Amino acid sequence: MWETGRKFSIVMVDDDEDDCLVIKEALDESELDHTLTILGSGSELLDYLRGRGKYAGIKPEYPDLILLDLYMPGLSGMEVLRDIRKDPEFSHLDVVVLTDSTDWPELRECYRLGATAVFTKGKWLQTFAEIIRISGSYWFKFVTLQLDKIRRDSTSLV
Repeated sequence: MWETGRKFSIVMVDDDEDDCLVIKEALDESELDHTLTILGSGSELLDYLRGRGKYAGIKPEYPDLILLDLYMPGLSGMEVLRDIRKDPEFSHLDVVVLTDSTDWPELRECYRLGATAVFTKGKWLQTFAEIIRISGSYWFKFVTLQLDKIRRDSTSLV
């Protein structure tokens, strides 16, 4: 296993405990050295990122990945994604949207708003979990490091 010398931070935002458990177990079975923070709503994620509410005084590290459910009580995943992408402090964060929706215009809208990826849950959640088990360490240890390098290189050209 290729070592990066640090744990990867993943935040999952979902009000469905069963879905959270499936992803948690997949991450635990992967070779990825990680921490997983599970939050139950979009507004809680925004409080977490901005150090507000019960997270006041606690400045969390930016997560390496946010797994964001699209349908939640209160702020929807779409509203949260829009908020994250409009804020220069968070616009660089990788956000994978997880949804039960199969409505193509809605899924395209997630990409238009800046989702890194969109994954339909439902019967495919177990498949997504298997992808995490098999390729989670590859994604974080190679792909995201390359994406960070590309981002740094592109900003230095400006």
